Amino acid sequence: MKKFLSYIIIFFAVVASLFGLQMGDSNFSFDSLLGSDEFEIHFIDVGQGDSTLVITPDKKTMLIDAGTKESSKVLIDYLKNIGINSIDVFVLTHPHSDHIGGAVDVMENFEVKQVLDSGFVHTSLTYEKYLDKIDEKNIPFQVVKAGDKFSVGDMKAFILSPDKPQDDANNSSIVMRVTYKDFSCMFTGDVEEKIEEKIIKSYPNIRSVCLKVAHHGSDTSSSKAFLEAVRPEVSVIHVGADNAYGHPSEIILKRLKNIGTKVYRTDLDGTIIIKSDGSDYSIESSK
Repeated sequence: MKKFLSYIIIFFAVVASLFGLQMGDSNFSFDSLLGSDEFEIHFIDVGQGDSTLVITPDKKTMLIDAGTKESSKVLIDYLKNIGINSIDVFVLTHPHSDHIGGAVDVMENFEVKQVLDSGFVHTSLTYEKYLDKIDEKNIPFQVVKAGDKFSVGDMKAFILSPDKPQDDANNSSIVMRVTYKDFSCMFTGDVEEKIEEKIIKSYPNIRSVCLKVAHHGSDTSSSKAFLEAVRPEVSVIHVGADNAYGHPSEIILKRLKNIGTKVYRTDLDGTIIIKSDGSDYSIESSK
């Protein structure tokens, strides 16, 4: 009965947020423990899945997605090895297993202070376990939507999508642009071309220094128009070696080359770390 009531509460929270009902302030901020003297983005090599850690100079942390269940030990070990003991904001872009598969293990191993969710309700056992763990740990849960703004320490984030309920999980992905002083990065989840088109029309100025390439470099995403609008200096593709999907697409690699961006891939470069003082930046990789 308790579990059933928890699902009902989360369901109505999702509906309320998606349809514009009051569920807290759309501008919110969080506190934390860890960090360094630079702004850091760690694109963690979790195989065929996504997981990115952001660490701000004023000791705040944000984890975007958690890879697959199979890669969760790699993710947990990586976070522990670099000294992470809490996650201020845990962003789950959408409920596919290659993005939320490791979420339960993250919540088991670290103090998670806030979960941000796209609001897309999935029927999988992986999603059910994810909701169960949020309930068990009593973690604050917030559905975000286009136009929301929040801060994590010195970092500011702006949500560009979803603007309304979508009919599939990929296109319900949280898309957000984060900034630290003059440095910026666009995170795209697995959104496809039709959502990219809506973002371009709604937000004419989305140019960013860094881009997390959508959907592991699939040709369903990263349209020419979207890439030209973002015009990143650096692009990172989360992708598993010799994956069964043929990611990344040669078409997308060519589009990225044509806009002059430097491309990094977790299958070839391992974990990629970008560090910035808010103006200049450096890049290192584990391979």
